[in-house]
Amino acid sequence: MGKTKKTSSAIKKKKNLSLQVDAEIEAVRERVFRRREYLDLLETELTNTRTIVQEFTHLYNQRIGPLEKEQRRLSRLLEQWSFDLAPPASGWQGRGKRTQPKPGPNGQQHQQEPMEQKKRSRPVDPDYERKVRDLFRRLAKRYHPDLTQEGEDKKQFEKIMAEINQAYMAKDLETLEALAQTHGSSLNSGSKLPTAELARLKLELRQLDAMIFEIEQTIRELDLSPAMQMRGDANDGRPHRRDILREMEADYLAKIADLREQLLALGLEIEEMHKQNK
Repeated sequence: MGKTKKTSSAIKKKKNLSLQVDAEIEAVRERVFRRREYLDLLETELTNTRTIVQEFTHLYNQRIGPLEKEQRRLSRLLEQWSFDLAPPASGWQGRGKRTQPKPGPNGQQHQQEPMEQKKRSRPVDPDYERKVRDLFRRLAKRYHPDLTQEGEDKKQFEKIMAEINQAYMAKDLETLEALAQTHGSSLNSGSKLPTAELARLKLELRQLDAMIFEIEQTIRELDLSPAMQMRGDANDGRPHRRDILREMEADYLAKIADLREQLLALGLEIEEMHKQNK
């Protein structure tokens, strides 16, 4: 009789524990679902923000870049002529020895490039990072060491996961795809026990939180970029939207006209100004 009570108590306890695990699984699954939705929204926002930055930067380099270059050229020219015409303390050799800008490594005079042109790289697939994150999540859900307690499997998972993490940090989609093909058929998909399912869900939740943090940081950095700041000035809530690029063009043209007047006053003709540009 006592043995039967103990057995019944053990079964009841096991059942209660199972119910607790099931309830926790549902709660974590719901959190994972909400994180996935939020991550999708963030990825869309990131794509849109990058598109805005690229479009504004292209317009800036197209409209303002040449004016920046011309202002820098005339400023250097004015500095050179002012230096040549200024009476030195001793040893003045006249205007014949103007200091020329030092050539760059390729023999051409070094000139600063328009906004963000130095950072420009080859066009990037807007879905590339999304593909990297999705594949990383799938691989991590299968090969994370926390998903197994077996000694040999754990060591193998740790090795594979190290390769996966390295490829993810480098945003190397090709390597992640190769890892998926290499290990895809060699390892099973994991235990189907509730505790294993709970571990997988908790792991995915941590991964989603990390990805969300990463994308939020990237969006924040883009929002603080010069392109977005200038675009924001153009959309500052006034009744009539400002054309910030037109205002900048007018400002640069005025500065260029002033520099040309100063050069004319020093005796440099317009034709000679253009020759200095060659």
